[in-house]
Amino acid sequence: MSQWITHIKQLRKPADQVACLIVRNLRKDMQKARRIWLNKTTKPNGDLQQNSEALHDLRVGIRRLRVWLQQSRDQIQTKPRAREQLKQWAHGSNTGRDLEVMLGLLQQANKEIAPGSPDITLPERALIQENKRLEALFSQRPLALKPGTRTERDKQSSFANWLADRLICELEKTLPLLKEDIDTLHKARIHIKHMRYLIEPITSCGLDTAQTALTQLKEMQTTLGDLHDLFVLRQKLPCLLCGQLNERLSHRLQQAGVPTRGIQQDFTAIRNQLTRYLHWQSTHYEAAMRGWYSSAPQTRAQMQNALNDLIKELRYA
Repeated sequence: MSQWITHIKQLRKPADQVACLIVRNLRKDMQKARRIWLNKTTKPNGDLQQNSEALHDLRVGIRRLRVWLQQSRDQIQTKPRAREQLKQWAHGSNTGRDLEVMLGLLQQANKEIAPGSPDITLPERALIQENKRLEALFSQRPLALKPGTRTERDKQSSFANWLADRLICELEKTLPLLKEDIDTLHKARIHIKHMRYLIEPITSCGLDTAQTALTQLKEMQTTLGDLHDLFVLRQKLPCLLCGQLNERLSHRLQQAGVPTRGIQQDFTAIRNQLTRYLHWQSTHYEAAMRGWYSSAPQTRAQMQNALNDLIKELRYA
């Protein structure tokens, strides 16, 4: 991510002026990531790993921009059609991201419960269709946001004070959610991600506490993200394994006659696979939840202290 707030004096400028600068540059970063991904995905025999990394960078770029548009809506106004397009891009790319995460977890499970066994994969046809869908989605011409100020200049607060207020608001929403179940923990992770993206542009401007706060947020986001992924894996398993079963059965039905024994073998293999994966998911999820509840009080306090230190420093910037 590019750094645009490089001196503490910039924090004293009007909030809408700095927010506009950040939004414009986040859009440039997102557009660059989009061009890189489109270039890689349209190349014949392209590197799948590089393609996946480029798509990840694009998704993150879209999320960063949408968070800043949401958080700064009291300061700047943008074109509704452009915001709607970004929303469609974000939602449209979620399916592929979820599949990548689920397949990654199943590959990890294979290494632990059946070393040497082939990894579960999506049918090639499904991968091609998903790639074409994303290519069509992101080939749309990006609409201009054209950010402009909402407030009168004499009523403007400094960017530092505005950012401190936003962080206080997000922190107050987050803390109660960290004491509840997996659904509210996921909501807490969303607010933590918002705070992370709010802080990222100011980590190089000379504040002593910004990097510490950012590190705490990243660690908390990763921990809660891993928990959520394990939780969602249980819901996604049937769809993932059904796709594999359909491919096997389609291959069987290309043979002459009625391959009864082969069909039974396919169903048995998928049933055994589902049972093993469910056991692995349950074991890891329960262990992760125990780890979370034992470390949560200390982790929550560290995050809160780091953010409060940053908020205090912003007030005196």
